[in-house]
Amino acid sequence: MHNGWTRFPRPAVFVLSISGDKGSMITPAVKNIWLCKLFVKLLVLLLLVGLSNLMAPMAALADQSDSVEITGDGVTAPVTLTLSQLEGMKQYEHVYSVINTWPTKKWYIGKGVKLRDLLALAGMTEEARLIRFVSNDGYEVTLTVKELFKDKRYYFSRLMDNHASDGSVPGSPEGAREVEPILALISSEGSDNPAEMNDRDALLLLIGQRAVTEQNNNLFLKYVAKIEVLTDAPPKWDSPKASVAGGEVPAGTKIELSNKHNDADKVYYTTDGSIPTINSPMYNKSAKRWWPLRPDDLDSVNRPIEIKKDTVIKAVTIGPGKEDSDVVTFTYKADLTGKAADPAKRPAGPPTKITLDQDTASLKVGNTIELVASIEPYNTMDHDVTWSSSDTRVATVDGNGLVTVVGPGTATITARTVAGNLSASCVVHGQSLTNAGSQQSGSREMPKKAPVPESGRRSPAENEIIATNRQSPAEKKAAAGDSTTADRQPEIPAEQPVPEANRQYLAEKKEVAAASTTGGVTPEQPDVQPWRVFEMSADDIPLKLQEEADIQDGYAAVVFLLLFLTGAIKRYLEYAKEVAR
Repeated sequence: MHNGWTRFPRPAVFVLSISGDKGSMITPAVKNIWLCKLFVKLLVLLLLVGLSNLMAPMAALADQSDSVEITGDGVTAPVTLTLSQLEGMKQYEHVYSVINTWPTKKWYIGKGVKLRDLLALAGMTEEARLIRFVSNDGYEVTLTVKELFKDKRYYFSRLMDNHASDGSVPGSPEGAREVEPILALISSEGSDNPAEMNDRDALLLLIGQRAVTEQNNNLFLKYVAKIEVLTDAPPKWDSPKASVAGGEVPAGTKIELSNKHNDADKVYYTTDGSIPTINSPMYNKSAKRWWPLRPDDLDSVNRPIEIKKDTVIKAVTIGPGKEDSDVVTFTYKADLTGKAADPAKRPAGPPTKITLDQDTASLKVGNTIELVASIEPYNTMDHDVTWSSSDTRVATVDGNGLVTVVGPGTATITARTVAGNLSASCVVHGQSLTNAGSQQSGSREMPKKAPVPESGRRSPAENEIIATNRQSPAEKKAAAGDSTTADRQPEIPAEQPVPEANRQYLAEKKEVAAASTTGGVTPEQPDVQPWRVFEMSADDIPLKLQEEADIQDGYAAVVFLLLFLTGAIKRYLEYAKEVAR
């Protein structure tokens, strides 16, 4: 009621057609409202589809490998193996103890083909020195033949002793079992349960640890599609450096050790004058890539060495795909009187010397290398350096020492101090893509075939692979096009004698204490073979990942466009309603 009047809702009004036809016709304004509502519903549906694509997990950006190619100048019979062929070969299953570069401990379990068996099929030679694994999403892992096959690797069942997850706290080496490096067809991360294995990461490189503190997780390359066996001599890692180079220091001075990357290249050290090995303490347990994420506890993991008495520090760099660095020695005399000046507060003089970590390098066109300049004395106030190239048609260099080979030939890269004009140089040889890795002209002895790695009698699938690999191109072509030829059984080559012990899928080490240099060793044991971990640059974005990122950007653009159109349509509907009244 309002002022004595009753207000009723406005009745619905339909405008009938003025023609003689039966029925009614809605006005154009009302019809537009109905169409707009339908269009909005379609936009909302498209919006939901776009959001679902944006919310899809980003982990599986690459597809599993369905084959692996084994090639390089270190094999006599390059071969490509399909997934079905790999499945037909003898399978090896084992649990692997793992530490990553944070560092964190965990388990891995995998089942696949031994790398020894794969490389035996390709005829790996005794001249092979390096093995490069390439994934189908552009990443690589390079290891030396020595560290992969000649050095023993283990599964440490007591890895979790002393701490269940912290990889900076060593577990126990007791009860170690020797394990083989494999190309896993199925695997599971963070588990030792075979029921949880799947093929998500296939083909996956899995290797054991050579010491209970080894960080091997960053070597577990997923989606392996190519294995290159090379005869190139491995380069050598750069030697470690100390924050104070030596001399008399106040008691309590803390010494920090470092090397070129502080990542997968690890610094091992001793403080009693003995030679450091893989079993010696590791200094840079946490890789540099993680330092910005853990500023509060970094010094408790990468713990500086406190000088409390006269001390001799010996240090070595050990990493993947290279030989160990030279061992360096730092000698400190601890001043207990408090009269010695703090090295950090000593007045710094001008630079007296500059050196580079490499004096020569040979790279393919398109490859890069980072040179590091060291200036003495360590506490000089002016560390500014300028970089130059003698021939920018061969190699260029930026202000940080990053050298890029742009053409074949030779160029000299020079680092020069701003103060004092001191210089050091590195000669860079650029190899053309066509000549890089090719054999030298002239006569050459045929490479000696390495002894066939024994892993039991070959399966029929392996014999078929060998026979196919020995066919001439004409025979392979005939086999592909002639069903009669294709149905013939391949000739089975003579089998190699096989030790009985190697016919096991899971070969447990029976006498670890007697036959291993890993279990129960002292940190300074000199005859233990060093282990290495792979360093991977985060600066390079694989093409596969870039394409996936572009697709996601496209979805985002569609979503924002739909949001804009939805707002515009809403305004139009409000206008249409006003017109219809």
